Amino acid sequence: MFQTWEDFYQSDVQSLYALWVVPAVFLYYWLVAHRSVGPGIESHATSFMNAYAPLWTLETMIDPFVTGPLLRRFQVEEPISTYCMILFVLLGDFRVYLLIFYLIAPERGAGRAIVRAAAWTLLVPTFTWAATSALESSLGKLPSQTIWIVYELGFFAVTLFLAFRLLPSSLGLSRFNVHFYLKAIVRYVGTYYALWAAADLLIVFGGFDRGWALRVIPNQLYYSFWIPFAYFAFFSPRYAPSRRAIHASR
Repeated sequence: MFQTWEDFYQSDVQSLYALWVVPAVFLYYWLVAHRSVGPGIESHATSFMNAYAPLWTLETMIDPFVTGPLLRRFQVEEPISTYCMILFVLLGDFRVYLLIFYLIAPERGAGRAIVRAAAWTLLVPTFTWAATSALESSLGKLPSQTIWIVYELGFFAVTLFLAFRLLPSSLGLSRFNVHFYLKAIVRYVGTYYALWAAADLLIVFGGFDRGWALRVIPNQLYYSFWIPFAYFAFFSPRYAPSRRAIHASR
């Protein structure tokens, strides 16, 4: 049916329908079971998580539909189609920052977390534009995908900063359960950005068709499994508050 991995990757089978299965199942689960779950790792954030999860699941399902079939259906051309894609990329990053900054200080409310997350969302795009412009000034015309490779590597670098600097300084051992959970969240995000970068490097600079096959994995992590991972980990006994005292006393 598909002659190459690129054909498969660009098809609606991979870029739309395969990305809807897990989110649809999760939404059904949430509608049926969310009222029976416990307080999670942070009792002050339980209501937030039960609003965050379905909202961003819907956004995750809307994203590939709008940037794929819908834009094609209405024959939306450049640069509008690119602007639309960038908007959803920024929303995908914003959802990560929002979860992190809300859980760092839930007592400050969602408004403070939204403002802080919005500011951080602009960090990597700004760096990417500056770095790509500098590279083109030095090296001349670059492949169009270069800007996304720089973006992916830039966000991977941000996840390292979050894991090793921001989270330890913001939480420490006094809220070990939240720290432990958010480090898992950051590692998860770093994984899909690293895989995207590796795949794009293989495609652009190596010319390997299998790079498109590799790209399927971070797509699934980003679209399908991000919210289920964040949600179920939040309510998992592995990150339960009872662990806090044990580790803080060591």
